[in-house]
Formats: sequence, C-alpha cells, structure tokens
Amino acid sequence: MTTLLGTTLEDLATQGPGLLLDEAAWPQAGRALQALMDPTDPHPVLAAARTLTDGALTTALAAADSNNALTEPTGRRVPLQELPSRLLAPLTAAHQLSPAQTAALHFVLRCAYAFPGPVGTPWAPLALKSELPAGYKPFATPEEIAAWQAEAGPDGLNTKYLVSQMKGGMSVDCGIGCPLGCAYCYRREGDTVDGYVGRWEPDGFLEADEAIDRLLAHPWFTPHITPIGLHMSTSEAFLPKLWDRTWGMLARLDALGLTNRVSCITKHGLPDDKVEMLESLTHVDLDINVCYAAMPEAIEPPNRARRIDFLRRILTSDKLNVLAYYRPIAEGLNTTDAHLTQVWEVFRDAGARTVVLGGLKFADDHARSFMEYGLPLPQGSFTPGKKLLTAATEARIMAAFDQVYAGIPDHERPAVLKRSSCGRTVERGHHLPDYNGHHDLPATNCRLRCPAAQHQACAASPVPQPQELTQLLQRINRAGTRFDITPTTTVIHAQLSQFERTFLRQNLLAPVHTARQAAELVAGRIR
Repeated sequence: MTTLLGTTLEDLATQGPGLLLDEAAWPQAGRALQALMDPTDPHPVLAAARTLTDGALTTALAAADSNNALTEPTGRRVPLQELPSRLLAPLTAAHQLSPAQTAALHFVLRCAYAFPGPVGTPWAPLALKSELPAGYKPFATPEEIAAWQAEAGPDGLNTKYLVSQMKGGMSVDCGIGCPLGCAYCYRREGDTVDGYVGRWEPDGFLEADEAIDRLLAHPWFTPHITPIGLHMSTSEAFLPKLWDRTWGMLARLDALGLTNRVSCITKHGLPDDKVEMLESLTHVDLDINVCYAAMPEAIEPPNRARRIDFLRRILTSDKLNVLAYYRPIAEGLNTTDAHLTQVWEVFRDAGARTVVLGGLKFADDHARSFMEYGLPLPQGSFTPGKKLLTAATEARIMAAFDQVYAGIPDHERPAVLKRSSCGRTVERGHHLPDYNGHHDLPATNCRLRCPAAQHQACAASPVPQPQELTQLLQRINRAGTRFDITPTTTVIHAQLSQFERTFLRQNLLAPVHTARQAAELVAGRIR
C-alpha cells in the first residue's frame, strides 16, 4: 500500500509516476486534483494529473486533454456516465493501456467532475462521504430523509419532502397542482399521501434553490448518475407560473457542473426565447418529452396546435434531446384508425426521432369523475396503479405506423419504445444501457422499434462490482444484506420495495431482482 507523504500535487509527484496505479493513493490524489477543478474547464485537472503519471497513461491523458474530449462540439460536457464507452474504451485501445492504467485514467477523468452533497467522490462515486464538503449545510440527516422516502405514496411521491424516488427517476417538485385540467390525471383524484383534489393551481411552493438543496441532501441521489425529473408527476414544468422555478433548478444544476439526465414532460410548450435558454445549458443532460396522442379535447384540454408547433420547433435543436410522448393511449377514446393515423402523421411531419408509447392509468375515482363530467369511459379492465395498453391496440398502432411511414427508408423512421427510460436512452445515442434495466425482459420490453445498436449496448451492460452494491445497500439502510451477482442480473436476498429496487437499477445500469423475482424470471424462461 502506498504511504502518502503530503496532500499537494508537488508532494504526490515526488512519490513516482506509478502513484495513480495504486487505488490506495486515489483519495489524496483526488483531493489534490479537485482543488484545481473548475466546473467549466476540465483542462487544469487533466494537465495536473499528467505530473503523476508516465508512459502510455501520460500519452492517453494528453490525448484526452488536447482533443477536448470531455466537451462535445456543441459545447456540452460529456456526461460522466458515458466516459467508459466514449473515452476509456477508445483510449485504452489506442494506447494499449493495461487494466490498472485504464482504471487510473477513469479515476482522473472523474476528478474533472464535481460531486456536491453527501454522496460521491472521484474514487467512490456511489458511496456516502465520510466528510461533508466545506460549506455544505444538510437539509436533514440521511436517516431522516430516508424515513420520509419510506412514507411516500404508492407511486413514490413524497409530499412531505418534495424530492421522491419514482420509477422514471428522482422527481424534484416545487409545488403540487396543475391547471391544465386533464380528466384522467391521477393526481387530481387524490392519488398521493395528502392528495390535492380541487387544487388546480400549483401551490406549496419551494424556491428553486431549496428544491435543489433537498435533492443534493437526499442519500439516494447520486451526482451525475441518478436520472432526475422536474415536476415529474405533480404539475407541468413549463407552466408560466412554474417556469421561473423550473429554469432556476436547471440553471443551479448546470452551475454545479452536474451531468445527470434531467427530464421535463410537457403538454404546454415554450416560446423560442425560453427554448434558447434551455439550449444554453452546458452540463445538464436535458430531455424534453412532448405529449401528444390525439386525445379528445374534452378529456385533455391543453391546446393541440400549440403542442404540435412546439414539437416541430424543439426537434430542430441540435442541443436538446427530444422525445415524442405518444401517451396516454386510452382504449376507445383515442384508438380509432383515424386517431392512430393522425398521431403518426404529426410525428412524421415534425421529424420525431424517438417515440414512447404509454397506456392509461385509470381507477374507480376516475370512473366516477368521468361520469360526473359527462365524459365517455375508456374501455378495458384496469389494474390499480397500472397503465393499460392491450397487445391488440399496440399491434394496430404499429400497423398504422407502417402505413404512415411507407416509402420512408427504415433508418429514417423513428425508434418506438414502450418505456420512458428506454426512449430517453435511445434518444441520447448508444453509449449506455437503459437505466431501468428493462433488458431483463426483452420479449416484453424490447419488441417494438429499438435500434440494434441499443440492444447491443444493453446486452453489454457492465456487471456490477461487489463494492458498488455494498455502498448502495448502505445508502438504503440495508448494510449486510446478502446478494449474488450473475452475468445477467443481481439478486438481493431481501424484500425490497419497488423504489429501492429502482434505486439500485438506476445506479448500476443493470437488472436487479429479489430472490423471489429471480426465481420467477427463471421459471418463466423455462416454461
């Protein structure tokens, strides 16, 4: 084990060019390198690290530095999660790096990224810090925040804390309530811990900085890794009443140098000047999900034409990830042949690249309110908490797709996915597997129009390392829980909530199952 004699770069450099090949040296080397870090400029860190290396590793670092490899041509920072595929693999091959040199290179590249809050360091990105950063004022203890998370509603919404682990990511909310008046909204029927029936305008506001402070304090939030949703299912991120807070949260995340994926789902849209504000972000990996499913306006009032115009406009951006959200699809309400054809024509004419399908979540409360409003009921048998999209309707949707896109080469047609996390991953390229690990059930989740390159990326999902899993289990107060890591999944020998399992999958980019789920999965494949 290396014995470090000092904490400055000069002290470290005297200990020889092989210093970074010893992982025991990483904590002190990382502190020294991060003392030079500027969120807007990775070059000082890369240049300084070369004083601690020699040979092929120095050459690889110089190549990354001189080619501005951590910044894309658009000016956007390469997300930290994409370093292995976008930088490490080609640099390892080009400079014939050993495994120890590759690991050291990955560590140095991480040192050029910020890790605010109580989670993550360049040498242990998934671990809780043993010492909090200078100037950091925790909102509450990790134990208190985890306890509030455990009190969240059935879909994960934590109305007490307003930062919630949900299936699609970690939702950060400034308030609850939405004036758009969609009849099927499950929030308006009280599907929360507290409910907000009748509270159409957002209220209970947090300021943007406080919302982000709460996010950073959450022990389940991992800088650069956890997918984030702004007002994921509590309101509409682009409402005029919420825009300043939405922008404030995005700007704060960007100023912190965070490269997490951030999603905004909208039925409202933005004018050009605000789109340009979104395009100015350089760190945040933002996607805009524009909802359009030709739903009757009596059921979904937000202006159709405005949404279609916004979709066309934002798809012209070369700096934003844009998904066409074909949802909600409600049996009998927007599933005639004319509806299906019209939606695909809108997406074709707008130039949609990635489309995500989604059914309707519908419960007894919704049926009562639909009847009170004099609205027709959707068809089908609904399971509480589950979205319904039958196989027959899905087949008709894809048949309409083939008709509308007839004559257009296959490679120019959009990808069509069943899951939001799949769509967000595909829209970004093929550098990462789906962050919700849906590739454990390819026959169910991967059967529409997922690109072959994405199938390959998901199939090559890295096998989790025991140390990573140990760190993550500590963060959900399950230290000591037994687990098994296999080439296809990680099996946890404990009863996990769906949100604990989601937390693990989103940090590992790989499938995670309880022992019972793994047994059922194997049995299903044998039958």
